Amino acid sequence: MAKTKWIIGPGTLTIYPKRNLRVVGVIFFVLIGAFIFFLSRSVQGYSAGLTFGYYSFLLLIPLLLILMAETKVIFDGNSRILYKRIAFLPTGSIPFDDIASVEPYEVLGSGFNYKLFKKSNRHGRGLLVSSGYSKATDVNLIAFQQEVLPKIDELVFANAPVIPKQTIYDFRFFKEEGGIYLLRDNKIGSFIVGLILIGATIAILFSPDFLANEGSIQKILLTYFPAAIGLALLFAATSNIRFDKSQRKIIRSTLAGRVVKEYPFDDLIRFQVIRKTTNLIYSGTEVRAEILLPAKNKTTTLNLKHFTGTKRIERFLDEANTILGRI
Repeated sequence: MAKTKWIIGPGTLTIYPKRNLRVVGVIFFVLIGAFIFFLSRSVQGYSAGLTFGYYSFLLLIPLLLILMAETKVIFDGNSRILYKRIAFLPTGSIPFDDIASVEPYEVLGSGFNYKLFKKSNRHGRGLLVSSGYSKATDVNLIAFQQEVLPKIDELVFANAPVIPKQTIYDFRFFKEEGGIYLLRDNKIGSFIVGLILIGATIAILFSPDFLANEGSIQKILLTYFPAAIGLALLFAATSNIRFDKSQRKIIRSTLAGRVVKEYPFDDLIRFQVIRKTTNLIYSGTEVRAEILLPAKNKTTTLNLKHFTGTKRIERFLDEANTILGRI
């Protein structure tokens, strides 16, 4: 199946990130065409207008896919503007000065693609600039990295002014006490819900007649499942994460401080920003710390914070990097 297509000119770059939809659209067109042919032979008695409308609607689906395959992103170096179009129809534009980066974007469980992100929403949905890839050895991906990404750097970022990050002194996501920065996280709701669920299990145990008509498996599930969820919520509500500047360690404590794990600042590899979806609906973005475990020669991830939006994530990362001494 066709992957990303592009055309490189002296001062322009045109990318077709959805060309693979062309093949999909043609396949659907043939299948639906065969289905319409079968219906026209086997089903009779409907008005010509109704039949024409129904067949037209069916054919509209593959035609829209073929049209979407002509989506293109044009980097115009002369005007320093990115233009978005579907075939010949303009759908928007972005000045080069508003572009923050072009980066690989991981799609959980299905590979990755490249997206362009704006400075105003550095960790938002982004603009698709490549097809999806399932492996890093894909020939089309390697060509994209060797030809397209350098051209984007040349057109967009080569002459862009470098603006250094500013050290932050007023922290919004951390509470500082004596060089120790506690990650703020409102967990009162989790604590209360956890207690309610555990209380529900206790109430069921003291009311044996409550589930008298249920089977053994249903009894076990209805009795102990709320407690399991409640304990998990209490576990989360009694944990916290601290950045200790004097010891240069990230400290995670759980069970009200009874279990403590420490990770040196120098073992922090990077922050991961994971955009999550549930049934194709955006359900929030998680920021995680990827940490090296030298003794085990592997890495682990530490969940730091969940965001329901994306515009505050860059501020959170700037605060964390200020504490780490990276800004």
